[in-house]
Amino acid sequence: MKILSWLIFIPFAAVVVFFAISNREEIAVNFWPLPFSQDIPLYLLSLGTLAFGFFFGALLTWMSVAKWRVIAMSRRKDTKYAEAEVARLQKQLQEVEKKQQPNQEVLPAVKPDVA
Repeated sequence: MKILSWLIFIPFAAVVVFFAISNREEIAVNFWPLPFSQDIPLYLLSLGTLAFGFFFGALLTWMSVAKWRVIAMSRRKDTKYAEAEVARLQKQLQEVEKKQQPNQEVLPAVKPDVA
């Protein structure tokens, strides 16, 4: 899987680099409702758009799995509590079993009197 991701990433990175090198001319960007205009290189506009889309998508993905992270943390806490309760009950069971075992002391053997 790691090799496959590198096989996809390297050609894509090469295309992006070649695009940036070949598109250095400036274009006018108008911020429509505002009366502002800015001249920027085409590659900055396209790479900025790609970066914005990447980070916006990552943010949306992170927010969409927030529910599952909360559930996982809750279940982790429940598991720790259950493991502690099991350990406490096992210790309590061992103490009860020790109390229930009959005290088996070895008594000295008695020799019968031979008369």
